[in-house]
Amino acid sequence: MHSDQGPYRELYQAILDYEGTGLAEDVVLPWARTQDAERRWFGALAAARVTEVPARTLEDCWRLYAMSRVCDLLRLGFARRPGHEGGWTIAVPPAAYDEFMAAFEMQPIVEPRFHPFFHEVVVVEQDAADDAPPRVLAEQWPGHMLGPLLFARAGVRVAAGRRHILKEVAEGSTLYWAYARNNRPAQDLSHGWGGNSQWRTRLRRDYAIAGEFFYNVDATPGPPDPEDDLTPDEWRELVRHRCFVRCAKPHGDRFPYDRSHREPRP
Repeated sequence: MHSDQGPYRELYQAILDYEGTGLAEDVVLPWARTQDAERRWFGALAAARVTEVPARTLEDCWRLYAMSRVCDLLRLGFARRPGHEGGWTIAVPPAAYDEFMAAFEMQPIVEPRFHPFFHEVVVVEQDAADDAPPRVLAEQWPGHMLGPLLFARAGVRVAAGRRHILKEVAEGSTLYWAYARNNRPAQDLSHGWGGNSQWRTRLRRDYAIAGEFFYNVDATPGPPDPEDDLTPDEWRELVRHRCFVRCAKPHGDRFPYDRSHREPRP
């Protein structure tokens, strides 16, 4: 663990250790109000004006990841799936989550049209028309930008035809670049490492800049896997959605972390 991650590691552990009924009021918000240096750091990122994908140090990406792991915990109460083995019991009120994110200059995502850059599929209502494009029905939790950097996607309930999203795939396939969910399997590069080493994980960086979307910009392509059974379109689906939404092939043992994508913003 890097020293910049120390405050987040302390909050993370305090959240896990808390046994009362007022997690937000007793732990989360008081912590946020004392983190002047961290709020200034996030504020500077939010205020930066960029015309191309900015370079970030490895330590910066670790620091962003540490915050994202805390936020993953805070969102756990917003979407539960009966029978899912996640079983996290952490919960904070939506208003407290909004206050926490605002303290670090996170801007809420306001995108009424569904797009995988901004939206994580949580619940699917299968449209009777197979060709019906995905549309947002309701928000399970808000998403946030940090300037042009996507910090966290909004979790949404969508309606869609089967040519676009399959309910039986999209609701339960492994979500990559995610530390924890209460509604589906989640996996990121911290999983499987020791208590300190796992914090040396980078936030996946996606950017909306100058009419384009840039996905997973820090990817370092690895050698082709001779046993790779995914088509280019299926890999693109996995990188854009961070999970499978149509592909019914095995989903729990993939390695999408070395793949990136770029596309025009519609």
